[in-house]
Amino acid sequence: MEVSLIAFFQAVLSLFAIVDPVGGIPVFISLTEGATETERRRLLRFATLIALALVVAFALVGSAVMQFVFHISVSEFTFAGGLLLVVVGIREMLITSSADTGSGATDDPGRRNQRLHALAVSPIAVPLLAGPGTIVTVILFQGRYGQLFAIEVCVVVFAASLLVLHYASGISRVIGRVGMLAVSRVMQIFIIAIGVNFMFRGLAGEFPRLFGK
Repeated sequence: MEVSLIAFFQAVLSLFAIVDPVGGIPVFISLTEGATETERRRLLRFATLIALALVVAFALVGSAVMQFVFHISVSEFTFAGGLLLVVVGIREMLITSSADTGSGATDDPGRRNQRLHALAVSPIAVPLLAGPGTIVTVILFQGRYGQLFAIEVCVVVFAASLLVLHYASGISRVIGRVGMLAVSRVMQIFIIAIGVNFMFRGLAGEFPRLFGK
């Protein structure tokens, strides 16, 4: 399937808005409080690899599971996925979630390492990086543009997210909490708009005559 470069960049921007690494900076810093900069960056690389592996797996088998296990069409899934994105975007705008760091630092290197690996898997990899909205969007891209397209978009977005969170401390100092909150709110508006777009696409696929197709 031949896809334009514009469509690829639109998909990258859409998924980047949903992953929202800038909005996740305060949570990431809070969760890794007490860790050294080296530990924090090693944890981030591990978490990003886990999140990327998860979304790539959905990009590879998501549509097959959707069709042969749950017996739903791409249009139905597109509408449901769009609705989920709208709900996620609205919820994130209305509710400020507080992260339980559980940071109780310990002098035992073994327990400290276990705690950092546990944080990398959850909640940093899932759901901070690879949340429901991310997974749904990747499956939608796979159904619309193909597996290779979805995987390439995932690689670009998670590489960019890794870069942003790699410099989380510096970014936090430069733009401050108010700046990060503003960026996060803008990203959430984009998430809602992307969700509405997916809902209209799903309706157009199921009821083409209503949309003049």
